Amino acid sequence: MWTIWQGSRSGGEKLSNSDRLIDKIDIRVARKIAIDQAKEYGVLPIYEDGKNVYIATTETPNNEVIDILSFLFNKKIKLIYREKDEILDLIQNILNFKIEDIEVVIFKEAIACNASDIHYEPEENGLNIRFRINGSLTLVRKLSLEDYQKISSRLKIKAGMDITEKRRPQDGKLFMWCKDKKYNCRLSTVPVIYGEKIVLRILYSDRFLTPIEDLKFTREQQQTLSRIIRLKNGLVLVNGPTGSGKSTTLYTILNEIKDDDINISTLEDPVEVIMKGINQVNLNHKIGLTFVEGLRSLLRQDPNVIMVGEIRDEETAKMAVRSAITGHKVYSTIHTKSPREVYLRLEEMGVKGYLIKDALVGIISQRLIKLLCKCKEEIGVIDLNGENIKIYKKGGCSICNNSGYVGRQLIASVYHIDKKLKGELAQIYEKEDLLSNCQMVNSLRNLLLKGVIDYYDYLSILEGEELNEN
Repeated sequence: MWTIWQGSRSGGEKLSNSDRLIDKIDIRVARKIAIDQAKEYGVLPIYEDGKNVYIATTETPNNEVIDILSFLFNKKIKLIYREKDEILDLIQNILNFKIEDIEVVIFKEAIACNASDIHYEPEENGLNIRFRINGSLTLVRKLSLEDYQKISSRLKIKAGMDITEKRRPQDGKLFMWCKDKKYNCRLSTVPVIYGEKIVLRILYSDRFLTPIEDLKFTREQQQTLSRIIRLKNGLVLVNGPTGSGKSTTLYTILNEIKDDDINISTLEDPVEVIMKGINQVNLNHKIGLTFVEGLRSLLRQDPNVIMVGEIRDEETAKMAVRSAITGHKVYSTIHTKSPREVYLRLEEMGVKGYLIKDALVGIISQRLIKLLCKCKEEIGVIDLNGENIKIYKKGGCSICNNSGYVGRQLIASVYHIDKKLKGELAQIYEKEDLLSNCQMVNSLRNLLLKGVIDYYDYLSILEGEELNEN
């Protein structure tokens, strides 16, 4: 059958440069062509509608290729002109794999991208695979639902899950290999409309074995942190939203202080990274091993340092404070937006103000902000503290996988609650600038001044996180 052909380059289907082919590809349509043919002709079917099939190509194919595509699809052919590298990458990702080991291939790709999570998301017409990179999700592959059935079963077997149970959420652990290196992973499943959604969390244990300097605190904050760490007792709290690096900070501190002459024990839900020389307890709510019960037991184990994964409730808060006052060093996390709110949250949990003052020795409030790729776009000039500076927004290119970002930077406020500051805590309701987030705001402004962060991200953190700028 003859097709109506968009014969000139200007006649092809129009997509903007920011539109990625993988966002539009229909896996069933793409696989109607053999990989050898796709490579030879430099084409890849992307999707089809009632009358048309849309083909990605770098240049107009010859008549022989037209005839072959006409025979395969029996539809009008429309062209989408894109760069050769993008098309070849898609051919490799979509057509060139063995289903027996695709989850291994995907895992290796995730490691190469420094992804923290792999999301397998079934939809009506196929499976989306997304990586969480620098805190944001990016679509990287599409597969058929038939392929996914095999992949999900193998992953669940490796994680010790029941492969026949698809109606209830399940959690499991497994390890994967990449370049002779073993990675501990967590697997979580939940039932959704078109099957089971699976998330594979990758735990990079080597990230927690680096010096504190690598966390990228400012020089002054590192000095403050060193003073906090040297203290033999007291409560140190790390606060920030999910994904702000709190666990990384705590693990790095524990790795820094561990020694043969001290007993360090942790209570975690669950244990994310196994650390030599540290006694780690994995909580089990089914048998009543909670933070409270675990902490009560650890206090009978002659500890020097205790790390409690998170202070979530009144009883845990009171016990952590009591442990710090009775001569132990206690580290934990708490979900608040500022150092000031750490104190207020403990009071809301029923801890007396005088006990907080006695126990609390350090607060680390932190966020992670994404850094711009070199493809950033200038959007104007603003006045910042009396200085005109250029501001930018994210772009998108092959280097950053069209995300506009390459890496993240820590911004923080670090307070050593010394004798002077303890004396001022009684006035925390009157002094709004006490334990403010001014250090974090200053770091944020410096990054904006350097032109390495998105202006809209800057505004989002200031306004959305309600940072105290005093």
